[in-house]
Amino acid sequence: MKYSWTFLVGYPFDFLHAMFFRLLAPLYAKCRAEGKSPWVIGGHRGRIYEDNAAAVHGYVAESTDQEIIWISASKQLTRELEGRGYRVLRRNSWKARLAMIKAPVAIYSHGEDDIDQFFKYFRKQSGLRIHLNHGQNFAKTGYFAVPAAASWSEQKRAEMQKKFADFDYMLAGSEYEKQMFLKAMPYKPESAFIPDCGCAHVDKLIRAAGDKPEGRILWFPTFRDDAEDAEQLNRMEAEVLHSETLRRYLESTGRKFTLVRHINSRTGSFGDIAPCFEVRDIQEIGKLLPTAECLISDYSSLAIDWLIFDRPFVRFAFDIERYTRKRSFYIPLDELVLGKDVKTAEELADFLASDAWKDRTPYLPKIEFYKNKIFPNLEPTHSEICVAKIRELLQQRQAK
Repeated sequence: MKYSWTFLVGYPFDFLHAMFFRLLAPLYAKCRAEGKSPWVIGGHRGRIYEDNAAAVHGYVAESTDQEIIWISASKQLTRELEGRGYRVLRRNSWKARLAMIKAPVAIYSHGEDDIDQFFKYFRKQSGLRIHLNHGQNFAKTGYFAVPAAASWSEQKRAEMQKKFADFDYMLAGSEYEKQMFLKAMPYKPESAFIPDCGCAHVDKLIRAAGDKPEGRILWFPTFRDDAEDAEQLNRMEAEVLHSETLRRYLESTGRKFTLVRHINSRTGSFGDIAPCFEVRDIQEIGKLLPTAECLISDYSSLAIDWLIFDRPFVRFAFDIERYTRKRSFYIPLDELVLGKDVKTAEELADFLASDAWKDRTPYLPKIEFYKNKIFPNLEPTHSEICVAKIRELLQQRQAK
């Protein structure tokens, strides 16, 4: 892995800066216990405002009297959120670190570094730590759930455990999701996972599910871990965006084909593409999803969210044999059949152009089964329930 000179020079100073606040943290134990300071929350290491963290933050800021601070690593995002009247602090800054050691609650969606690069060193000197997970936990497994984990020594398990995000509680959307969390993190006690109070982000999807789509076919492929796989994804994206079969179909039907790339995907170059194709920013995914007639994805948990819309789905897992050598799934892909499987750009274009994607009939039994199991609550109250649970957990801690 290559590092820039600014990182190599700046990292030691930033570490020392963080450790200074780590030394100060015990002085604010009473402040955290009293619970009068703002909560702090972040997601995606401060890069975007999406998913469960954004939903919880928005609810707290707009619907409660609890003060809350969003941790941002993006100047553009900071300006946008401040423009909405939200309080925002720069990730790893001295103001953010001071807020972090005073906060009665620290909330994150991906990991501790959503809040601060060195937050793991504050584990024993922080407020209540709540992990929201970023989406639904039914797709790719974590490292502890892969088959190879069964052969790890106790020393290896201990070493791996230290590398992953720690928390006091993780909030699950259902009992079913709680079971997935237990598989992902078998080293945590079952009491750390609380069902029926998570997946806050689905509120806006539930509200939008009844809206009429805009004639958009949306493709969201997940990122690939290594350079070779990422390059293959780039080639496949370019092939689809230059498909003549698909272009003719889109132009004849007036539809738009939208590619949204994962935030962790490497930058792609697609040259000139026809106006019926477009590439949109990941920060727009929440707005684009309700406008789509059909979702195309591969291994992303977005396919789970899509169940809420009761619209067609296509799985385009062109590299499934290679991908599944490295990653496993909580629900096997050959079991989670929610739509047509295609393997090549040509097959995808032909299937879409045939209009056969509109027929969900063969997949309805599986769709209804998993929708009912994953979403026991289809009222837009998840954020409210989530925040109420966090307050309850905080009160329990304060009462001890």
